[in-house]
Amino acid sequence: MATTNSSATVHGATYEWNTFEPLENTIIEVNSTPPQSFVAKYGTYSFDLNPGSYTITAKYYQNDTLVYIAEEDIVITDDGNYIIDLLLYPAYSEGLITEADLAEIAPVEERSVDSEKSNQSSISTYSMVFILFALLVIGAYSLLHKKKGTEHVTYKAEVVSEPEETNEEFPSDLQEVLDIIIANGGRITQKELRSKIKYSEGKVSLMLSELEVKGYVEKFRKGRGNVIILKERK
Repeated sequence: MATTNSSATVHGATYEWNTFEPLENTIIEVNSTPPQSFVAKYGTYSFDLNPGSYTITAKYYQNDTLVYIAEEDIVITDDGNYIIDLLLYPAYSEGLITEADLAEIAPVEERSVDSEKSNQSSISTYSMVFILFALLVIGAYSLLHKKKGTEHVTYKAEVVSEPEETNEEFPSDLQEVLDIIIANGGRITQKELRSKIKYSEGKVSLMLSELEVKGYVEKFRKGRGNVIILKERK
């Protein structure tokens, strides 16, 4: 992977495949050097990555059982703000069918020769139906994944336009961050901001990304940290 003094912010949300509802507590991993992992407690995640090729993996568990999974291959070409939303599909779409699942199809008791032949015929029929169903599921999964451009897609940094005025209430946590930046003369490092606020480092990073998208601030890489600058609003 390429190394450079500048890095890009990759962030987004995780969604359940058929309801498109956010999936909280999804485990997000990326094969950077060193590897990074993130628990999307609010259904959102964020990573800082240098230019290069990566694979983002998202896994959602219920009662220690893998329920949904997604993989996204990305190429970071330069620094900037990359939004990568992840649509998680059922784990069986990835071929995660165990031997225990297949054992349920096989006969459990010993039977006579005649009944065994009958059962073998039934098992063959069920096996064919099962294989056809599995192929249809995998085909649909691959088609949807290709339509979403998940196979080695090179993403371009998005161009953030000026925010439009809306009547929606501005979130209090974002206002708190803005107030601290304003009180600091409109310029502050992310590390210093983190020391002045009660939220975690991941939460602060997500809030800054949201403010950047809304057009309130700009984030610049300086050394090993970021400098946050308040933008002039017209």
